[in-house]
Amino acid sequence: MHINKITLPALTMIMSLTCWSAFVNAQTDGHAHGGAHEHEASHEHGAQGGAELALNNGKQWETDEALRLGMTEIRVAVDMLTPAFHEGKLDQSLALQLHEVVSGSVNTMIEQCKLEPEADANLHVILAQLLSAASQLEASPMSAEGMPKLKAALENYGHYFNHVGWHGDEQEHAGHAH
Repeated sequence: MHINKITLPALTMIMSLTCWSAFVNAQTDGHAHGGAHEHEASHEHGAQGGAELALNNGKQWETDEALRLGMTEIRVAVDMLTPAFHEGKLDQSLALQLHEVVSGSVNTMIEQCKLEPEADANLHVILAQLLSAASQLEASPMSAEGMPKLKAALENYGHYFNHVGWHGDEQEHAGHAH
């Protein structure tokens, strides 16, 4: 497999994040939620079957450290592989690794969740979007159901959750108040 200079740093970062996420998962005591796959199965229907995101009385939901860390991990991995996607060079191996980062980060966020119930319910919609998009990406790295929907889920997170320093592509955020 030929790895160009665009994907080598991404591959290194994804492998590091995956290892770190696995370490954190092994170190946590757990939370009342199940794992990422159980979470995906139990919430995917809700994300597409009527569960909608809502602000907290017109304001963004507060976040906790585990949520901010997990979402940042996913954002970094997605941003690193976005150029490869746009160039038509996102292969199955990189897509699988990104899927693992998303799943691992979601698992960690679920296990360490300390959000208020209403904020948690909104977060679950976004986590289901992330997991669904990551699964689509793994199945077909260049599909419109994968990377674009991962980016959209990250955009939703930035709109509905107060995460200081959460910045995206300026063109993607034009017209959105954060």
